[in-house]
Amino acid sequence: MSIDAHATIAREADRLAAVLARTDPAARVPTCPDWTADDLLWHLTEVHEFWAAILREGVTSEEEVQRIEEAKSPRPEDREELLARRAAATAALLEQLGAHEDEDPAWFWFSEVQGVGATRRMQPHEATVHRVDAELTADLDQLSPIAPEDALAGLDHVLQVMWPAGFEWIPDWATLRPVAVVEIAPAGYEVRQLLISRWSGARPRDGQEFDAPVGRPLADPADADGLPRARAAGTPQALDLWAWGRVRALDRLPGGPQTVNVDGDPEAVAQLEALIAEGHD
Repeated sequence: MSIDAHATIAREADRLAAVLARTDPAARVPTCPDWTADDLLWHLTEVHEFWAAILREGVTSEEEVQRIEEAKSPRPEDREELLARRAAATAALLEQLGAHEDEDPAWFWFSEVQGVGATRRMQPHEATVHRVDAELTADLDQLSPIAPEDALAGLDHVLQVMWPAGFEWIPDWATLRPVAVVEIAPAGYEVRQLLISRWSGARPRDGQEFDAPVGRPLADPADADGLPRARAAGTPQALDLWAWGRVRALDRLPGGPQTVNVDGDPEAVAQLEALIAEGHD
């Protein structure tokens, strides 16, 4: 399902800024407790400036990414300057997205997904999720809705990019084992199949033990043989926020509270909960 990525980025980023402009700069962000409202505003500003620079300069290597990072201007101290810089950053990102095709080369942090299209697909969800963070920070009684097509795209981005990217950080000394299969069932739409694995082992240099979940779409049904199963069902909007770790937002959605119903084998449910707990900032 295609979405208007540029319109979504503009709408959600402007909404975030408008909400935070009326919020105490020092208010804590409940979904990112290390951040204040102004930290959240700065985060989206940095993100938009960074990706605008990546596309503008045609960056394709880690060395070029480092140069972009080192060249960024410091954070403004004044709230009005920060708001103005956010607006300029979003405009710059949209300008660069409009100037490039999805197939144009550009660096992206997940090696399996490269090109301008990766940024065009990621940024609507980055803006949407952080707009939700802003509205929670402002303690609004009712959050702005997420359209079904945007929610489904956001859910699929978690399943196809955010969780699979975890495989890239698995060290070569670790052991990887599949542990569960989960059906992700958005009401009225196609069911998604998720394979959850865990990587574990002792780090050679200090013996520290690791055991963490990763997930990716189930590619081969044979990989699910013998594994415990669970099912997560809800509206596209509820599943999108749940997958992005914004469960507390479900109580404030338009039309009343929503839930994601998770049931099945207790072991599979536990593995899914562990994966969700990893979260996304």
